[in-house]
Amino acid sequence: MNLLGIESSSRKLSVGLMKDNDFSELHSEKINDTANSLPILSKKIINNASLIFEDLDAICISAGPGSFTGLRVGMSYAKGIAMALDIPIVPVSTFESIIEDQNIQKLSSLIYSHGKTFYICDYSQIDGQLRKLHEPKSILKENVLELSQNIFFNGPLNVFEELESKNLKIEFKELSVKNILKIAQKNFKLLKTKSLDNLVPQYVGDFEVK
Repeated sequence: MNLLGIESSSRKLSVGLMKDNDFSELHSEKINDTANSLPILSKKIINNASLIFEDLDAICISAGPGSFTGLRVGMSYAKGIAMALDIPIVPVSTFESIIEDQNIQKLSSLIYSHGKTFYICDYSQIDGQLRKLHEPKSILKENVLELSQNIFFNGPLNVFEELESKNLKIEFKELSVKNILKIAQKNFKLLKTKSLDNLVPQYVGDFEVK
């Protein structure tokens, strides 16, 4: 199985390839350069693996929440390839990517938005698998400070350091295209793909503060 992975929900693009079970990864050296870097890195990583685009079985893409521009460009590029090659797209939530491989009974995936606003999704181990307890929602900083469970966070380091100083059980997690591909590989085998018409990224502005 050959899967191309795209992590474009942050300011810095990463592209990965799962060739059978062998993983490779390339990063853009520039910030906010997804539109220019994505076609170049995708072609390079496929060529490095001695493959061509027609060898791909699916495109795996971060579905957000995250950067408006990065997600829009990444999703548009993935849709173009999928349509041209007639292959499926496997979207992966940024929330799920952050907590991949965690073996904790109850935890939260937390993403910074702006000001005092964060986005959160809570998970619990059910029948040996992490299950989402609710749909992702917005949360204010004052409510984040009341959380008692393990928190896995993605956002600016200064925001993380401030939260960490409040004695929260919090860990910083980089966004990883490898996690995107690992989750997508499982979902692809379970036929958890989406049609191009129904595939919409989740921008940080999609949430309302409650």
